[in-house]
Amino acid sequence: MTKPAPLLLTPAEMQLVTGGRWRHLPADGGLRPTGINFFLPRVKPGDLFFCNETDETAVRRFVEKAFHRGAVAALVRQGTLDNSRYAVLEVADPNKALQDMALASSLKFDGTRVLVTGSHGKTAFKTQLHHLIREQIPVSAYLGSANKKIPVYRALVDIVTDTRVVVVEVAVPGRGVGEERAFFVRPDYCVITGIAPEHLSSHKSMDRLIRNKAGVVRGLRPGGCCLLPADDPHFAALAHAVREAAACEIFSFGSTAECDGRLLAADFNGHRWRVRAEILGEPIEYDLPLLERYAPLTSVGVLLQARLLGADLARCVPAYGDYRNYRSSGKLYRVPCGSGSFLLYDQSVRAELKGFESMFELMSRLRPEGGGRKIVVMSEFFDIADNPGVEVDYERMRAAMEQAGIDILYTIGDFKQHGEALPPAVNWRLHGAGTEDIFEDVLATVRADDMVFLRADPPAGLDRLADALRAVGGDAVECLY
Repeated sequence: MTKPAPLLLTPAEMQLVTGGRWRHLPADGGLRPTGINFFLPRVKPGDLFFCNETDETAVRRFVEKAFHRGAVAALVRQGTLDNSRYAVLEVADPNKALQDMALASSLKFDGTRVLVTGSHGKTAFKTQLHHLIREQIPVSAYLGSANKKIPVYRALVDIVTDTRVVVVEVAVPGRGVGEERAFFVRPDYCVITGIAPEHLSSHKSMDRLIRNKAGVVRGLRPGGCCLLPADDPHFAALAHAVREAAACEIFSFGSTAECDGRLLAADFNGHRWRVRAEILGEPIEYDLPLLERYAPLTSVGVLLQARLLGADLARCVPAYGDYRNYRSSGKLYRVPCGSGSFLLYDQSVRAELKGFESMFELMSRLRPEGGGRKIVVMSEFFDIADNPGVEVDYERMRAAMEQAGIDILYTIGDFKQHGEALPPAVNWRLHGAGTEDIFEDVLATVRADDMVFLRADPPAGLDRLADALRAVGGDAVECLY
């Protein structure tokens, strides 16, 4: 088995850039962490564990657990772990130390950087790109959906010595945030996956949202490029904002002849797409085992970026066969139940207006077997407090829900304000203020051959229902993607 490569920054460099002090380093000087993590369940053997706790008891407990999981060192606040027997880097301010390490690692890295942002689709683009090129190009990426300041720093510190490409997902929730985070990434490519109303309470308007997202290109290194989705309704405004922010080359992916990555055809059959595309003039045809209508176009964007990185597309596309989405991108499970099974489409930790439209369109293409039913559990269409003034085209949503063919509907949270979207004949079985109000009824209702669709914002807690539904199948649950 190949030994994991160490982090790009050495322990001596970590001490230098943070102004910290190592304690209990191995006598042979052989400490070389192979990763960094701040989320305890994700800590793996060889990691440097980042701990920002201030309470000494909490620090001791977390560090003990991290080392039990295989961590080889920890970064802690000075004075919180005086009696440790572990290798620890003590610093005055862990967050500032992580920031300093991220910048130092980014400056030391001489490979290619890809920054991925947008209103939706960031995690799917990042995880697909990583999965498709990893056998050809040594690539680093944090494969979860965390994309704010600390996770961006973590992704940069996590670069190891043999990495040639790093892919960093970046959230841009307000003015100036894109430029600030791009300053640390120093990207060669900026990918903007799509634009939709989000965080309008901080962006103030769609025009400002577009300019704020486009601001990431100000961090491009000389010769850097930007990838944009040509079929996005805001493409023209986005391209204009990019050109105003930086004199960079723009590549596009979409369905028109002018696109550098062009989707030629996508035929849906048997829970997968057969895709024909042209990437920088190179024709390619492949199977895509994903359900969503937007999946073929996303894959074309991913393949365009892969080709720009020097990957062989013919070697990339077979990797879709064992690709699995991160949970926030939506996952599909086959869950054994009685003498049969039901399908569970889990989007329990992501909700937005376009996402609900996508789910209803997807449902319209699926037919349960054996007399099964389509069961939907959902929250309000978007975070209302975070997006004041956003209007819903209820006639359009009502048509989409009617075409979806919903047999049983459960709702939670603030959904009742969207009552105008309900088709007259829909079987609206139960509404609850929270997941706990509909939990037992859903579990008692689902049976073999059903299709269950979950979509909600994380505060709704619908992920607990998703976990309980998967538990029906025990160890025999199959993750289809």
